Amino acid sequence: MLKKRFKEKGVKVILVGSLVGMGTFTYMPTAEATEDTAVTQGEAQTVNTLSKLEIDGITLNQQFSTDVLEYSAKVGKNVEKISLLAESSSETATVSVNGIQLTNGKAEDFSLQTGKNTFTITVSDGINETTTYTVQVDKSESDDNLLTAIGLSKGSLPFDASVTAYKVSLANKVNTITVAPTVSDSTARVNVNGIDATSKGVKVNLPVGKTTVKIVVAAENGDKKTYTLTITRAAAKAKGTEDKDTSKGDEAKKESSTGTSKTQPSSDNGDKPSSTPSDLSKGQVLSSQAPKAQQIASISTQKSYRILIKRQSQLGP
Repeated sequence: MLKKRFKEKGVKVILVGSLVGMGTFTYMPTAEATEDTAVTQGEAQTVNTLSKLEIDGITLNQQFSTDVLEYSAKVGKNVEKISLLAESSSETATVSVNGIQLTNGKAEDFSLQTGKNTFTITVSDGINETTTYTVQVDKSESDDNLLTAIGLSKGSLPFDASVTAYKVSLANKVNTITVAPTVSDSTARVNVNGIDATSKGVKVNLPVGKTTVKIVVAAENGDKKTYTLTITRAAAKAKGTEDKDTSKGDEAKKESSTGTSKTQPSSDNGDKPSSTPSDLSKGQVLSSQAPKAQQIASISTQKSYRILIKRQSQLGP
């Protein structure tokens, strides 16, 4: 209560009078009157206040009170939004959060970003003084630095998030490869051999032999994890070796062709082999019952001769 006090100071009264027969006299009494007067004025009451302030499923740092204007709360990295309820007991007051007018008594959803999220709540009726409340929600940063896959433009890679070292073998003709890692959390950053990776991946040159590829994943809170690929590109075959291999292949093919021609029967002699002069002179004749392999060998090398034999007739005595 505001009070104004007024105090009357003492007043000196001088009486001058005359009495008949006594002459003139002066009387100077001291009169002190003190009076306290109090004037009471009604104290201005704040009508634009909240009667309730809650975040669904989240505890504020202190219990709500109408005359406490600042609050805070902490949430985990996986909380994407909050449901905030701000209610006023005044039927004429308007409640707004960050400039968005709320329906009195109804919760409203608000999205969260990593770090500090400030919600300014105002209560106003357009006549009396506006009251402002503040709620700060701290969302922790993600520590997820895992991959869900490692894509390769050549070859295949069976992936397991708990395994950080892999080996890949490629043919000599593959001299480059594109590595495309996929992160588990979209807030994480990843690079391949120091180059920031995009959805298209990072191209890596492959000399003959072993090449080490380092994939580093940095979580939102800075925690890092490294995956390692050891890619082995095969050496080229020596030219002489390649020619020899080709020659062997041709030779095998030729042998197959020759074997086919050897099995063809002679068109002149049918299946029966012909005799040579030396055989005839010795009185030998090739037998049709000789082993097949010998007949084939004989057919492939024999030559034909014509022999004319004249027999003289016997004359009588």
